[in-house]
Amino acid sequence: MGNHFQVIADVDASEPEAQDLAEVLVKWLVADGVITSEATDCVLGADHGYPPGPNFRTVVNEPSEGFLSLRTNGVEISAHGQVFHPGQGELGAVDCPRCAQTVLLSDPASGDVSDRWERFAEALNSWCAGGSDQVRCPHCDQLVGFNDWRWTGPRFAVGFLGLTFWNWPELSDWFVEQVGRHLGHRVILTGGKL
Repeated sequence: MGNHFQVIADVDASEPEAQDLAEVLVKWLVADGVITSEATDCVLGADHGYPPGPNFRTVVNEPSEGFLSLRTNGVEISAHGQVFHPGQGELGAVDCPRCAQTVLLSDPASGDVSDRWERFAEALNSWCAGGSDQVRCPHCDQLVGFNDWRWTGPRFAVGFLGLTFWNWPELSDWFVEQVGRHLGHRVILTGGKL
């Protein structure tokens, strides 16, 4: 069965400001009733998360309440360097924002990882070690920041601040935009299943 998750990743927040921004997000979401203020063991992979609040319906497309009975149904707010990824599945493809050419990261027939993924994996390793996140396009030979590629398959992102919604109904575009406005930063929505 597995657990589904959606992540709103702030791809502009710096490492020094991530913790303060996380606290601002918690206060805002608690004040709006999207989450409750008391952290509990309601997320995977973290010590605690925030359970859904009475107004969770205002941020989702179809306000189903089925997830409320699940043990894993909270919101995890992380404020450290992280690769946000879909968890499982094929890598798909990305389009270069400079030349608009498509780069296949996995073989469409077999689903196997292509040799083109290596450039992206190296950029992820570099970023995680405190280096550059630049990926050289195999078509136009220009460097492109990892978060600037246009993902046509499952979305990846890197950043220092993320909100992970465990087993929630689909988040609304309006809410994702509101998070970005509240932070004053560019945000990327990704998600997947574990």
